[in-house]
Amino acid sequence: MWKVLIVDDEPKIRRGLRKWIEEFNLNYKVIGEANNYTEALKIAEKEKPDVFLVDINMPKVNGLDLTRQLKNKYPRAYTIIISGYDDFEYARQALKLQVFDYLLKPVPKTDFYHIMKTLREKLYLEYNIVNDINEDLNKINVLGKQEKDVPAIVLRVKEYIDNNYSDPELTLLRAANLFNINKTYLSKLMKEQLGYSFTEYMTEVRISRAKELLNTEISQVKMYEIAKKVGFRSQHYFSRVFKNNEGISPLEFRNKL
Repeated sequence: MWKVLIVDDEPKIRRGLRKWIEEFNLNYKVIGEANNYTEALKIAEKEKPDVFLVDINMPKVNGLDLTRQLKNKYPRAYTIIISGYDDFEYARQALKLQVFDYLLKPVPKTDFYHIMKTLREKLYLEYNIVNDINEDLNKINVLGKQEKDVPAIVLRVKEYIDNNYSDPELTLLRAANLFNINKTYLSKLMKEQLGYSFTEYMTEVRISRAKELLNTEISQVKMYEIAKKVGFRSQHYFSRVFKNNEGISPLEFRNKL
């Protein structure tokens, strides 16, 4: 199993990430939790983790400085930065350090799953471990079809939405131009194959991720942060779309949990 060390000064976040990793069943094992720089280095020296999950904002030494140290000591290990700062300079420094990914809090559970799954595949390849390639071939889509039965263009656009739903500039026209296909035909094809038009599927993904954030145990995310995170320009519009889809407001959904 791939060994993971979680470094964050908030116990609730550490517990939440550990719980998610255990639920994912992706062949990872959390071998320790550290709330500061010194503790992280001490655990790393003993356990030699394969993956570090590092928060940027920690007392005394920030996560980027810790990442720099870890890169020097454990060059084969991978680091994922989890930050509360939507700051270009932090992201730029993280890229220079060649971190595997830079995630902005709040992180939806599904997004975190995909990152950990992608990293797992990279680890398998790097260590020449044969994985079960049928896992993805038998994946079920929203209609219950196997994805191998769905046209490639629909799967590519679906993946594009899954990866870019948080962008408020994401539109049918933009996707159609990117994939060199007529926008009306694209939306119709998606409706036939997935049961959702482009806009309907994008909204479905955004609301699904919003529900994960409303339901997260990791942190009590503010409503405007959720709206921004899932691609809505305003909290008001997010609340209206959420209620149209779910029958209740985001606040009512959270209070029911």
